[in-house]
Amino acid sequence: MRRFLRITAAASSLAVFAALTGCSAGGETDDNTLTIWTWKQSQVAALEAVGEAWGAENDMTVEVSVYTPDDTYSTRIQSAAQSGGLPDILSLHSQGEDWQLAQAGIIDDLSDHFDSEWQDSFLPGVIAGMNLSAEQIENSGDDPTTTLKDLEAGHFYSIPYLAGTPGVVFARTSMLEAAGVDTSAPPQTWQEWVAAMETTVAADPTNGGLVTGLQVPETGYFWLYRPMAYAYLGADAFYGRQGESQDPAWNSPESIATLELYDELTDLWSPGVLALGIDQADQAFAAGQAAWDVGGTFTLSSLTTFGLDADDIMVFPVPAAEGGAVDTVSYQASPLIGASITSQSTHKEEALSFIEYLTSDAGAALFARTALDLPATAISTEELTDPLLQQLVGLIAENEDAEGAFAPNDFSADPAGTIGTETAVALTELVARSSSIDGVAESLAAKYVAAWDSLK
Repeated sequence: MRRFLRITAAASSLAVFAALTGCSAGGETDDNTLTIWTWKQSQVAALEAVGEAWGAENDMTVEVSVYTPDDTYSTRIQSAAQSGGLPDILSLHSQGEDWQLAQAGIIDDLSDHFDSEWQDSFLPGVIAGMNLSAEQIENSGDDPTTTLKDLEAGHFYSIPYLAGTPGVVFARTSMLEAAGVDTSAPPQTWQEWVAAMETTVAADPTNGGLVTGLQVPETGYFWLYRPMAYAYLGADAFYGRQGESQDPAWNSPESIATLELYDELTDLWSPGVLALGIDQADQAFAAGQAAWDVGGTFTLSSLTTFGLDADDIMVFPVPAAEGGAVDTVSYQASPLIGASITSQSTHKEEALSFIEYLTSDAGAALFARTALDLPATAISTEELTDPLLQQLVGLIAENEDAEGAFAPNDFSADPAGTIGTETAVALTELVARSSSIDGVAESLAAKYVAAWDSLK
């Protein structure tokens, strides 16, 4: 499953568990301690810094606990829900995990508190992404592992504090300079980027290449191919290709052109990239085993956690190819992680106050500077002293309707089911050299026809 925008299987299991057992009453809690759980080690110091600032104003101590990886975290929540030992606040994946836990009765509905004035303080695209629609509830069905039937459309069950976007390239400036690549400015086009990678690979065939977690095929599709194809095709053709009419078709000349662009990377991937998970790819990049890494705004905090010096990183969006419909791609931010108040919390008012501070200008800036990650709040780059953070914020469109802005979270044109994973797997056939460009194009055209036919 992808680290960006996912509903974990563990969350679905938790929904079943809670529905069958019910949630016990909250456990004993120190009256002066607000408890927070997360699964992201890279956020602990940031949450603690925000907690110290908020706690000083509210005469409380904030205690942050981390349980990692994701599956361990979900299991810990499951156990605590049964024993009555949940914390006051849970950090949760937005657009999925929060909804499942709300369905299970583990977290509260925060809609009455999350008013329009508060919502207006967030980055463009974040609130739209958080919005649970009636269609999503209806499509969740009655299966207890997926149903959201007890939730209400338009309601909010977590408040986003971390946003982001995929489609971000990271480069090791020291390795680029050693290969003779100009690092005074990032590549402006796909062609310039490919040429730069060809130079680093020629200088160091073992460590000069490109990584991402292709063991999870969706990373290549969601984080790299989709933004490139959106820029080349333009919005109408990009979404039209996903739709039932498949206009243009996946095997059309313009669609094949995007596959040809993607195939230009085949000789530039680092050796063994298909066996690398997401964290493994980031660790390889941090260790100097690759000169280039594709991820998202959320990758920077991981890279610094893995020991990479931020001064040795250049960041830029996946560049648009010459001859395409869009010259430069900016992104709409998507909600990634939100804070939820548990049904067992004995400090609900204090928990809400903490979340309000976490998403205020001051709290969001403090969180961002400490975690080196993108807050969901629309803060000025002047509040971010780190130049890399300023660059990350600069990737985000300034408004919802910015011309050319790509909404990486918009899969509304896709048929339901597993078509995203199937597309991702087909693209890895180019990386593995196990299929031709025309073969992948024909395969994808047939897959989308079959996916739409299965819904009739």
